[in-house]
Parts: sequence; C-alpha cells; structure tokens
Amino acid sequence: MSHEMLLWPDGPTYTFKPGGEETWSDDDVMPREGEVNRVVRYVNEPTLTVFPAPADKATGAAMIVAPGGGMVLLAIDKEGYDVAAWLNTLGVTAFVLKYRVRPNPEAGMATGMAPGVWGAILSDGQRAVRTVRARAAEWGLDPQRVGMMGFSAGSRLTAQVTFNSDSGDAAATDPVEWVSCRPDFIGLMYGARGDWPETVPALPPAFIMQANDDGLFADPDATWIKFVRGWTAQGVPVEVHHYAKGGHGFGMGVNGGGAAGWPAAMAAWLQDLGLLG
Repeated sequence: MSHEMLLWPDGPTYTFKPGGEETWSDDDVMPREGEVNRVVRYVNEPTLTVFPAPADKATGAAMIVAPGGGMVLLAIDKEGYDVAAWLNTLGVTAFVLKYRVRPNPEAGMATGMAPGVWGAILSDGQRAVRTVRARAAEWGLDPQRVGMMGFSAGSRLTAQVTFNSDSGDAAATDPVEWVSCRPDFIGLMYGARGDWPETVPALPPAFIMQANDDGLFADPDATWIKFVRGWTAQGVPVEVHHYAKGGHGFGMGVNGGGAAGWPAAMAAWLQDLGLLG
C-alpha cells in the first residue's frame, strides 16, 4: 500500500526568496490535453510517495523516481506512479519524488529560473536520497542500495544530485541530514544533461536511455555523449540505449516501438549489478 509523506516535515531548509511571481498556490492535479496521464503543478510542499515492494519479491533495493515536466510541472503518472508500479514487480521499493517546480507553469523553459528556484529543486532531490538512506531500516532496505532515476527534467535533477552529493552533516540536528545524498546507482531517461562540474565526484553506475529523434536534446555535446565520456573516464559501468525513434516524454513506452523495450533493458542492467538478487 503506497503512502505519501512530507519530504521536509519541519519545512525546507532552502526556500525561495520572497517575490510576486514566486508566490505558491496549492497543488493542482490536472489532466494533460489528449492524454489520460495527470500532471501536477504549483508544488509548494515536496513529498515522497512510498511504494513498498511486495514482501515475497523485496530485494532490499530502493529507487527514487523523479518525474519530468520542464520544472514547471510533473508528469506524475507516466513518469512517476507507473514507473513505481513497474519497479515493484522487480522487487524494488520505489519512492516517487514530488519536487518543487517553478510557480508559473505557463512561463516555459525559455524564461530561466527565478532566484532560488533551482537551489530549492536540487535540495529536494538531495533530501530524497538522504531520507531513504536514513530510514532504510524502517522500510527493510539496504542503505547502500539506494538509487535514483529521472525523466527529462527529472533526469537533469538526478544528474545534478549525483554531481553535488556530499557525505552528510554530522553536526546537523536533523538525523536525516547526517547521511550521504549520493545515489548508489542512477537512471537518466531522455534527458542526460546538466551542468558538468569542474571537479567530477566519484560516479555511481548509470543507465542512460534516449531516442535519436528527441528534438529537445539534439546537441550531442550537451547530452548523453558527454555523460558517457565522463563515466568511461572513471571506469564506472555505464549502459546506454539510444533508440532510433521515440521522441520525448514516452514514459514506460506508451508510444510503442523499439523505445518501449527500455524497461526490460533496465531490469537486466539492475540484475547485472546484483540489485535484484
């Protein structure tokens, strides 16, 4: 039985600067035109929804799932809850992250981030990893088998959590903050991009999935090719599935075709890493 919990029970430590357009509205779950999948807008209270693996299949592995949506909304069904249900069939406990997004869903990607917005989003991703690791025993999980995967904007968040991870703050009053926010393995789904750091930390194994006709991420120097080079340079396992067709935003493969085979490929990758045994 899934249940949703606040990511920051005592309020987030990283908040937006006050300002007119950064005033938040209540969560608003709406259908996307032409699709049955819902999107979430105006997120002002980030949460984790826990999907425990069935007891007879549970492997002790966990995966945090970050939906995409251009950081103005979250595709909560096809890139969140549907993915969690699939992970459960593999024996993986899933945590769907509802992270904060920009307050104006009509602004679009071209307007950039208002002050403080990206810092808040990144802190939500880091907090999600810490939370799962800190409470691993409560959920019957191995704290060294905590992964994170994201779609589109959620993929960027996953990458930046990895690049900006730390070992925790032993002096913090909140025990969740004592532990590391570094994922043990990651999935970057049609959106392997982001700010490549000058100093690259120790990278975890990565699974990258992309479609060649994805018009949003056409620049090879800014996307998955750069990531593959970075992982290869460290000698860390990285697996790439670059499909000829699929476009963008196809979730679990709702459009059919070769790209619909990525869940089976990722399941085999998880098995190869010893996470499903």
